[in-house]
Amino acid sequence: MRRGLAAEAWRKFWFAPAAATSLGVSRLLFFLGLSLFYLPHDFSGWGEVSPSLRQPIWLFETFGAPFFGPDGLVIVQTVWKLSLFMSCIGLFSGASMFVAAAFGTYLLGLGHNFGQIYHFDAILVLAFWILAFSRAGDAWSIDSLRRSAAHANAAPLPPSGEYRWPVQLILVALSFVFCAAGVAKLRASGLDWITSGHLGILLDRVQYGISDADPLLPIGSFVARIPYAPHLMALGTIVFEAGYPIALFSRRLRAGIILGGIGLIVGIRVLMGPTFENFLLVNVFWVPWDRVGAWLRARLPVRTDVQVFYDGACGLSLPAVAVMRRLDLLRRVAFVDVVSDWAAISHRLPDLTRGRCLTEMHAVTSDGRTFAGWDASRAVARSLPLGWVIGPLLAVPPAPQIGRRIYRRLSARHAATCDWTSPSSTEGPTLS
Repeated sequence: MRRGLAAEAWRKFWFAPAAATSLGVSRLLFFLGLSLFYLPHDFSGWGEVSPSLRQPIWLFETFGAPFFGPDGLVIVQTVWKLSLFMSCIGLFSGASMFVAAAFGTYLLGLGHNFGQIYHFDAILVLAFWILAFSRAGDAWSIDSLRRSAAHANAAPLPPSGEYRWPVQLILVALSFVFCAAGVAKLRASGLDWITSGHLGILLDRVQYGISDADPLLPIGSFVARIPYAPHLMALGTIVFEAGYPIALFSRRLRAGIILGGIGLIVGIRVLMGPTFENFLLVNVFWVPWDRVGAWLRARLPVRTDVQVFYDGACGLSLPAVAVMRRLDLLRRVAFVDVVSDWAAISHRLPDLTRGRCLTEMHAVTSDGRTFAGWDASRAVARSLPLGWVIGPLLAVPPAPQIGRRIYRRLSARHAATCDWTSPSSTEGPTLS
């Protein structure tokens, strides 16, 4: 009986059905942060280090990884940074994340081969490989929008354990990183790590340049002189590091532990110098983004900013409508099928004609303006969060002229292949 309960708890921990949204948003934010963080970083300097100084770590030695020169490293890092961006936007997600993992392992591991081991990027490499074998591109990605366009009537992705285990595995790895650091301190020094003045001495060393650290603020010595401050900081460090795995199981304590861990990393960077900024990006996997989105939508005012009228039977606009539905996060767009709902449409909006709505997607905004074709797409974009970013670009010449020309050609081809059995007017309203 107990074995069965333990097995079920184990299964739920790893594979309880979860929405694709949380994994997708976490992937997007994680790779976005890494893209921005590493964009100015240049790894080519490692190619100029003398071969006599190399002390290959087991990973490079086991797999026979080559040591490229500066020019070769420029190529490698360019491909890697491109793969980070493609993983962020979810374009060819599986291949992009695999390339990001492989090239990231090489580049981030390169500096470990010259006698010094860095401990702030190992969790990134683990996260790379976990995501590379996951379905993190199923949501919040260009790939998912392409699938929506290709299969306009496909049902939304159901919750699945495939969207839970990558998040859980990354968080377990993060918990082990924190916990191992706390346990190592206790094993090496015991409670003396807390009760002695060790942390105060470290702060002084940083303040007076005895170490090679580069703190953001030169206040380490000041903090070290505050009564009991080094001891309380040392105690907090041990508590949050050693107790970090509790966050995996306790919802009540989770937020405090996570914020404590973030505060610990920020405090180290500010007072002592080690650069853990990229380490912080892993925390995006703690956030249940699907519940955050539902919470926000429940508190936003319900309104319709634009109505979209499209041919739901043989429509050129079907793929576009499918994509818009996915992007309509705030539920500001109402989609109306001209074929099945024309009686109600003609009663409410007598200026619209069925024939033109069938050949071109139409959009009517809340202030009564009507748009068709390419301009309808631009009108809808203004109500979509993503459209707030790309909408202004669509208005810059020659984008409108090119867009209208492409839409007219596609519309003509669409009209030639569809057989509408109901009569339609040949004249439509004047479009603004």
